[in-house]
Amino acid sequence: MIRLIRNAPERFAKSFGYSWDGLKATFHKEESFRLEGIAFGLVIFCLLASPWPIWKCLTFVATFLLIPMVEILNSAIEDICDGISRDHVPFIKNAKDKGALAVLMAIVINVVVLMALLLI
Repeated sequence: MIRLIRNAPERFAKSFGYSWDGLKATFHKEESFRLEGIAFGLVIFCLLASPWPIWKCLTFVATFLLIPMVEILNSAIEDICDGISRDHVPFIKNAKDKGALAVLMAIVINVVVLMALLLI
């Protein structure tokens, strides 16, 4: 137990480094991720200027962050599929399509939550 606690800062630093590398790679490669970053900045700006209570702002930010999170997972799926084959292979197309569907579902969830927050 003591060893786990003693090694925790080092493990955290390594994990943070891997995450930072993933962020840089995704930002560099994925245009949709960059657009979502711009949209997130606009959302934050609008929420700061809005009269919404803090719980509504935090709820919307949390659901909005689902979109880039799913986008990153979709990008990872696409990277693995591209590493297997760049040819048209039905099971690879199927995997990529499912990843794209997951992103679309995250966007739909975000829109539904926004509409609910506007009505409350």
